[in-house]
Amino acid sequence: MKHELYAGTAIIRTHGHFAEERQDVTRLLKEAAMRGRGIAEFPAAGLARLEAEEFAWPELDRWRAFFAQREKFPPLWDEVKRIPNLRDSPEIRDAYRRHKFYLLLDWLRSLEASRSALAHYRERGVRAKITRQGDGARCPACDPFNHREVKHKREELPPFHPGCRCLVVAITDV
Repeated sequence: MKHELYAGTAIIRTHGHFAEERQDVTRLLKEAAMRGRGIAEFPAAGLARLEAEEFAWPELDRWRAFFAQREKFPPLWDEVKRIPNLRDSPEIRDAYRRHKFYLLLDWLRSLEASRSALAHYRERGVRAKITRQGDGARCPACDPFNHREVKHKREELPPFHPGCRCLVVAITDV
């Protein structure tokens, strides 16, 4: 499978970016993955135009409802817990939009990283599991998957939600 397939499929589910812009994001993700870079190292000039645009991301909205119902949001969600309205300052609306775009990039990068890690382990005959990284705070979405061995279903791979800090790691028998 092509490297960009997972991110390319996931970004199609957003609304408000043109096809060319989605291709640009997918290309940036591919280049960053090939160089071992994170989102913070993406070229700022190329992203400034995209992060300034309004876009709809139904996946984020679905997860916002999930976390709001449980009254527990993941750590990276501080700026997107609440959707700003027109009475909010332009700075608040801009910060929300930028952070939502950051979460989208992080989501896409994580999709690629998890699938690449699993493929790497499988090629070497190594079993893999899901491990949640971070401060140890509980996450209602991730807790059921923490320390679970990865089988063959791709939908059981992180990221489970935008801002997910779960990783696919090798199982080492000590």
